[in-house]
Amino acid sequence: MKKYICYTDGSYQSSLNAGGWSSIILDENEHLITRLYQGATHTTNNRMELRAVIETLKYFKEPSSLIIISDSQYVINGMLSARKWIENNDLSKKNLDLWFELVELLDIHSVEMQWTKGHVGNKWNEEADKWCTFAAQCYNLPRDVWTTKLTLSDLETDGI
Repeated sequence: MKKYICYTDGSYQSSLNAGGWSSIILDENEHLITRLYQGATHTTNNRMELRAVIETLKYFKEPSSLIIISDSQYVINGMLSARKWIENNDLSKKNLDLWFELVELLDIHSVEMQWTKGHVGNKWNEEADKWCTFAAQCYNLPRDVWTTKLTLSDLETDGI
């Protein structure tokens, strides 16, 4: 199984009502493979942080061994609990549409999550921050598609 290191980040700029996500994907020797990024309107910072991890996992078409490094405690802590929320049908959590999608993708790959402090000079974390900020500032961004009132059957119907 190939190994990769992925730095993810999300941002939100209230003055633009837009956010962005990015992922910097490196090989195991920390050579840059690619940068992924996208912006969206009508979103939140936490949704963009989650979207960054989701899109990183979706990038890999074959099962892979991934170290995903994020400066988001929301993502790191949530990943430890999301499967439990789903198993217990706990629909009180925010962004469940994304958590369901994320948990499904985690079953495909071997993922190790690591937290890093943001904005302290980590080269690749700073790069991810730069690209998610850029993504939020682009023109003609799509609207973030999300459901505010979910039921478990809604999510199961969508194949999540």
